[in-house]
Amino acid sequence: MDDQVMSALMIYKSLRLPVMILAICYITFYLYSKKRKEAVETPKYRMLDED
Repeated sequence: MDDQVMSALMIYKSLRLPVMILAICYITFYLYSKKRKEAVETPKYRMLDED
């Protein structure tokens, strides 16, 4: 029982950092992709033009 817990804990600890890095990379790519950037920037310039 103790070996199973320790091996599960080792697997969790070894995968925690790579999964977090992949998640951050995915979020960064999603937010700064060309298509998304144009959709985010357009309202900004529209609000500036209204003033």
